[in-house]
Amino acid sequence: MAKAIARLCDMREGKALQLFVEDDGDVIVSVISENGIYAKGAQFCVSGSQSRRTVRALHELFEAMAEDEKSLPHGVGMKLEGEGDEH
Repeated sequence: MAKAIARLCDMREGKALQLFVEDDGDVIVSVISENGIYAKGAQFCVSGSQSRRTVRALHELFEAMAEDEKSLPHGVGMKLEGEGDEH
């Protein structure tokens, strides 16, 4: 299942770092504006990657950002279908 997380930069410059993990594990790193408008992105692939340690670290970064979002929500970035639904 695809997932996304974003955190505002500490300098409150209206920018956020967003990570989008695709269903296959590939990670897209983007810098977005605070209102969620997509800016630039770079994709790191799981299969055939020349940056396996980077991909692993980005997955760990995603988990860290998710924990920060739980403790201090910023509520920015991509919202995926079904995200936040409680069943």
